[in-house]
Amino acid sequence: LIRDVEAALTAPPPVKTPTIAFTGFPSNMGEMGLRATLEALGPIADLECVESEDFPVLSGKVTFEDIETAKAAVAQYDGMDMGMG
Repeated sequence: LIRDVEAALTAPPPVKTPTIAFTGFPSNMGEMGLRATLEALGPIADLECVESEDFPVLSGKVTFEDIETAKAAVAQYDGMDMGMG
């Protein structure tokens, strides 16, 4: 039972659209670096990002051209330690 609860708590969020919200990418990447990083997974239709006023991180949302790429992005980056604390 405990393993099932832990698995449920750490499971990535379900991806139901090609648009996903993000936060935590290092701000020193800049928008161009972030775009290049995410485009390595697949084509991007739209990207919005802003630098946090409190922490050196980027937040925003990205729309990929298909939902499979969005799922790959979540699988790749959800919960990843970006070294930001």
